[in-house]
Amino acid sequence: MVRIERDRAGQTVGMIVFVLGVLLLLAVFFLAYLELIGSGALAGSFSGRSTGDVALMVATKGLFLFVLGFVASAVANKGVALYQAAATVRENV
Repeated sequence: MVRIERDRAGQTVGMIVFVLGVLLLLAVFFLAYLELIGSGALAGSFSGRSTGDVALMVATKGLFLFVLGFVASAVANKGVALYQAAATVRENV
């Protein structure tokens, strides 16, 4: 007979890490929105800067935000892995 044992502390830590990763992802999306609004890229007004300068600035900030989003998704993935690792399958002999 197979019995599944669950570690409550491990599941709790896994859920906390997952929620932290999701909150980090939300923060990254919010920061990306603020940066796009602040740069004027969404409004089309560049306030005296050339289009190339604005495009380079948006691309640079976009790259950093991509890295932040990648790290946040990795944190959320580790939370899911911790949650799954908290369950162990034992066979009664």
